[in-house]
Amino acid sequence: MSTPAELVRLRLERELAPELAEVLLPMLRLRRAGPRLVAVLPNRIWVDAFRNGALELAERAALEAGSSLTVAAREDAVASIERTFDSFAEDPGNQLALAACRRIVREPGLAHNPLYLAGPPGTGKTHLIEAVAAEFAATAGQDGAALCTGDEFVTRWAQALAGRDDHPLKRLVQGAALIACDGIDALCGRQLAQEQFFLLVNEALERGQQVVVCGREPPHRLRDMEERLATRLGWGLAVGIEAPALETRLAVLRRLSSTAAELDPGELTQLVETWGGDMHGVVDLAARLELGERPGNMAEEVSFDRILQAVAERHGVRQGDVTGASRLRQVVRSRQLALLLGRRLTSHSLVALGGMVGGRDHSTVMYAIRQAEERVLADADFAREVAEVTREVRGEE
Repeated sequence: MSTPAELVRLRLERELAPELAEVLLPMLRLRRAGPRLVAVLPNRIWVDAFRNGALELAERAALEAGSSLTVAAREDAVASIERTFDSFAEDPGNQLALAACRRIVREPGLAHNPLYLAGPPGTGKTHLIEAVAAEFAATAGQDGAALCTGDEFVTRWAQALAGRDDHPLKRLVQGAALIACDGIDALCGRQLAQEQFFLLVNEALERGQQVVVCGREPPHRLRDMEERLATRLGWGLAVGIEAPALETRLAVLRRLSSTAAELDPGELTQLVETWGGDMHGVVDLAARLELGERPGNMAEEVSFDRILQAVAERHGVRQGDVTGASRLRQVVRSRQLALLLGRRLTSHSLVALGGMVGGRDHSTVMYAIRQAEERVLADADFAREVAEVTREVRGEE
């Protein structure tokens, strides 16, 4: 039996104009908060778009499903935290990484160069690398830090750096005091990008620029990464970051959500153990609490790991390939299906989902979800597969 959220989404998929559904539905999350549904959009711009183009239909569908519907912006649910050293949640698993980042700010290009941060998604790598970039920008000006994600390097930077000498991005890189890349995993299997990044690191070290890179694995364990690049990235200091302790995750949740104080400590601990296994999960959990969800109505959500496992088994591929850098057609389609279900069935943000599939950025995740949504509308067999996997991961079969 379909839930009210599923019935509303299905109605929107069927009756919204295709060009509107293509843009709007990947951004929409339908969450249950007591007797009502909350339509959650990333920000107020998306809320306005939903109100103008889909609210009337969604409200009607919710009423027919026996519920009511309100609209909220996720950015308003949890106050954003500026990514600085002071706001970083220090923990036994990240103390060495934090100390190394502070030191390269004091002694750029001298202490640990390159500095490589390795750890699973949700351990604070992005927070630290952005904190470092903020410190360099504060002392050397806004152009003092050249920061990109791995996906940005693959799609824009590599080609620009291989092009003409007067390209603005090339001038930025040459003049910056800091070269930083968040999510080097995206370069795995990308020969041109790896070649350009190797040259970039070599030139940066020769100029005395500080280099900071982060990835899910240490340099020597990155799959499909050229040995010379992996070796160069390991020249300085490679430091691991471990998952934050329960006490740290609880403290961050209390900082992000005023609603957390209303819950029994034991109940709050159970919520964090269930939904907040890493910092991405803690932020998502805080947003869910602020949007009105409570422990009694969170049980319907499934884990993204369960989705990955079900999709990989169904398609006969390895789960590690789905979360990795493989561009094989079957793997790409498996990844798109997993991300679509992750968006529909979990509370994870686009950033969190990207972190769990190889550190991809939110725009890449959004594109994959849109591709899958288009297939749902155009391919009846794929739409049926989506429904079948949904029932499977929810234990309805």
